[in-house]
Amino acid sequence: MAIRAKALAFDFYGTLADLGSVNAACRHAVADADAFGAEWRRKQLEYTFLLSLMGRYRDFLQVSERALDFTLARFGLSLEASERRRLMQAWSEPAAYPEVSGALAALGAKYTLAVLSNGSPRMLETGLKHAGLRSRFKFVLSADAAKIYKPSPRVYQLAVARMRLAKSQILFVSSNGWDVAGAKSFGFKVCHLKRWDAPAEQLGFKADLEAGDLAGLAEALGATSN
Repeated sequence: MAIRAKALAFDFYGTLADLGSVNAACRHAVADADAFGAEWRRKQLEYTFLLSLMGRYRDFLQVSERALDFTLARFGLSLEASERRRLMQAWSEPAAYPEVSGALAALGAKYTLAVLSNGSPRMLETGLKHAGLRSRFKFVLSADAAKIYKPSPRVYQLAVARMRLAKSQILFVSSNGWDVAGAKSFGFKVCHLKRWDAPAEQLGFKADLEAGDLAGLAEALGATSN
């Protein structure tokens, strides 16, 4: 299927930023870092969903810290203040997946690029700079502006309003199945970046395109660099 779009909007965490860097930070503090990191991420997302349903909002950094508190309690652990700061800092200092920088350079020659994330503005700005990606994006859009989290349509609408494009002119890219479903329900064209082996969400919203990583997306869109 040929995809026509003027702009690409990317999720950040897990799509551009490798959350393995968060797990790596956990290794300084807990024995089973992968299990701890997975539970922390699961609870982080759950809290964004719950807050949105309750009509309440806390910025993503606060949500992440409350999710950390839960995860520590679940694992029966306590940390010194310095270790807590180290773990929290990992969300603002992620590593990009290896192919991301080169693929964004190719895609940026053909499309306007944006980040559209649940991350707070400060987390996104710091994280993108740390990963060496900030200059690739004309727009960095945070759910904080809508005071609710994806998959609320109000968050996806931020891209339409700020980029001044129709929904049909934006291809949204995410590795998170729930985000793919939310963006497709909103009316975006959507690419599901299949960074891990998981079935699509069974909600009746199918991605327009699938790719294994950003290099695969660039190739599919005819934006490969020489």
